[in-house]
Amino acid sequence: MVSETEARAIYADAIHFDGLNICNFGREIFESWHKGGITGVSCTCGLWEGFRGSIANVVQWKKWFEEHGDLIVQAHSAADIRSAKKAGKTAVLLSWQNTAGIEDQLDYLRVFRDLGVRKMQLTYNTQNYSGAGYTELHDSGLTGFGRQVVDEMAKLGMVLDLSHVGPKTTEDTINYAPDGKPPCFSHILPGGLKDHPRNKTDELIRLLGSKGGFVGLSQFGPHMAKGNDSTIDDYVDALDYVIGLIGEDLVGIGSDASEGHGRPSDFMAWCNKDKGYARQLTPWGSQKVVKPLGPLAERAELACAMARKGWSEEKMRKVLGENWLKYLEKIIGS
Repeated sequence: MVSETEARAIYADAIHFDGLNICNFGREIFESWHKGGITGVSCTCGLWEGFRGSIANVVQWKKWFEEHGDLIVQAHSAADIRSAKKAGKTAVLLSWQNTAGIEDQLDYLRVFRDLGVRKMQLTYNTQNYSGAGYTELHDSGLTGFGRQVVDEMAKLGMVLDLSHVGPKTTEDTINYAPDGKPPCFSHILPGGLKDHPRNKTDELIRLLGSKGGFVGLSQFGPHMAKGNDSTIDDYVDALDYVIGLIGEDLVGIGSDASEGHGRPSDFMAWCNKDKGYARQLTPWGSQKVVKPLGPLAERAELACAMARKGWSEEKMRKVLGENWLKYLEKIIGS
């Protein structure tokens, strides 16, 4: 049995990678990562924006990497994340929650890959050129253009995320993806614990696992079994549930932390409308959302919760970050 003191020591020594943050990024968040001992974070820098807006977001991050180089460094590979740990910094893997930024131009993928956007979600909630999001009235499945996007991302070494993608498009994409380059669910919760369209069914989780794909677990209270009453211990229970489906080597953290953004706020309203301005897709722009992992600066509490569940040190280290890094090595390179 790992004690709380031992759990904190393990956490301090371990690599902790968080598969998704969509925070109000800036110095305050970067300091919270540092205080929380977070080694690497996949940061959303694209949602509804087209090509020009997506470039502007990357430019902003390039400025932050320069201005806050004492705290953060850009990650282009798994090795960059390991190096950040040694340097006491947080590695940032730039990511999109949509492929809207390439518009209808496949060649733009290479441009963004070279700028360091190494992870993209195929669709965000609704239909785009590649497929359907989970709120779409009719899930069209993976489109012909979408197949080209999947092939090109695999060739370029980019992580393909299916978290907000509709069930048919998700299944199509998992089955279509090239061998050795499986997609991931970077921030989801299991439908077996709560039936919700945003959650992934046990069948889809098993299918992804059978291909060597990766599952990062979100802490979105309303989609957890106990709703907004969920605790950090319930989060570890959800991890154990998914581990029961696909084993402990393919599961990690994808907190979906949105620290610094209010509900309601203009940003959250934009996130939860189609294209940022059209029909209302979900109520989460204003309704209460509890995220039981708590503040980023207190992320070590997760290791303590794992210890309370009787997790071994090896299992803790895997799920905190080593599993993510092995998956990233497979997709984007070591």
